Amino acid sequence: MAEKARRPGAVALLLTALLLCRPGFADTALTFSQAWERVLAEDHALAAGLAGQDQAQALMESARSLLLPQVELVGSYTRLDKPVELDALAMKPLDSLGDSLPGQLLIQLLGGQDAFMTPVTRRDITSSSLVAFWPLYTGGKISATRRTLQLGRREAAALYEEVRRARFLELVSTYYGLVTAEKLVLTQEQAESTLAHHLRAAEALQRHAQIAEVERLAARSAYDQARIAARDARAKRDTARMVLTSLVHADSPVTTRSRLFTNAALPPRQELLDGLADHPSLRVLALKKEQAGTLGEAARGAYHPEVFLFGGYSVYEDDSLASDLTPDWLVGLGVRLPLLDRSGRAGKIRAADSAEEQARQLYQGAQRKLSVLLETQYREADNARRTYQDLVSNVLLAEKTLHLRQRAFEEGLGRALDVVDAETALTAARTRRDAAAFRYVVALAQILALSGRQEQFFLYQKKERKQEHQQQEDAS
Repeated sequence: MAEKARRPGAVALLLTALLLCRPGFADTALTFSQAWERVLAEDHALAAGLAGQDQAQALMESARSLLLPQVELVGSYTRLDKPVELDALAMKPLDSLGDSLPGQLLIQLLGGQDAFMTPVTRRDITSSSLVAFWPLYTGGKISATRRTLQLGRREAAALYEEVRRARFLELVSTYYGLVTAEKLVLTQEQAESTLAHHLRAAEALQRHAQIAEVERLAARSAYDQARIAARDARAKRDTARMVLTSLVHADSPVTTRSRLFTNAALPPRQELLDGLADHPSLRVLALKKEQAGTLGEAARGAYHPEVFLFGGYSVYEDDSLASDLTPDWLVGLGVRLPLLDRSGRAGKIRAADSAEEQARQLYQGAQRKLSVLLETQYREADNARRTYQDLVSNVLLAEKTLHLRQRAFEEGLGRALDVVDAETALTAARTRRDAAAFRYVVALAQILALSGRQEQFFLYQKKERKQEHQQQEDAS
């Protein structure tokens, strides 16, 4: 009976385990490279950038048709108020026939004036024809249009690259922000566990009247503060995890598999400066300058004559005299020169020149700002790297100090506040070291992205950092 009674509980436990193993309940552990692949595949801004590139490419390809002739099939139906007729008596040499009596008698003898009327068209006129127009010279307007569309395609590619770099930096900050938050949780939970053990030792010593109550209260207060800090760290970690989960478009909460890192040396500064010239923001401004110059060329082309071929071929026409007299096809060469134009050609030229100057000034300003940003982030990365290395000895010292303070307190030779201070120092040293590593990773990603070498971030991530182990050995 007891075995049967235990079966429902076992079944419920098994169902719970199966539910937790479902994809919706299990966390997704991703390395940084895997997270980046998901961003590249799922991010909406990047997808929009690719669509913009396709749009610009299609527009550029469509510009080829500007060099081709335009052929149209034109059909028309016209309703006249009355048929068009030709009066032979109104034309020479019969225009004076009715002025004399013999002439009038001759007109009447031949059937009157209606006999001299010839129908040219009916009231309803239907026709269709092929019309061709082929521009031979437009003053550079076609070339300017094609050049503008080519620049638009390059601009779309530069904008996509700019969004791609921005998404990379966002992922670095978010991903390693979660890594840092997870390490902070571990540090705070270790502090909480250490102070919980310290509190139990203090309570035991107080029961044996070896320490005063104020010592136990100090241990209790420190433990409560550690619990609060650990709870806050877990809340921040959960928030960072939610942000990363949304960024990589995951269906379940994401956990990290890559760790914080530092390197022995940074990339050469000159290589970074050389790559800065190809920054997408600078490319966009340079293309804006070229586009403004192209628009100026198109505006100046409005002062030039246009030369074109034209032709037509009659496909269908009514059975009338007018149709018989009209030729079946025609072809010709035309020239058009606007003498008084209302499009504001001079104003467009000045506007294009001003836009070109504006883009040039913006380019120089952006170049200077990016150079300053690169230098600032380079120094930040170097400072964070050195700080991380220097804090290794601090962590080792704090760990040994905490161990000694605990031993002294348990033997009744130390104070509770000494243990609390030692644990606080250890937590602060570990937190500062993790923060320095996070600052280094973010600054490294920034300088690599500024120079267009963000793919090298994965190489720096994989490099083994031997300096820390060597410093740990030296400190020990």
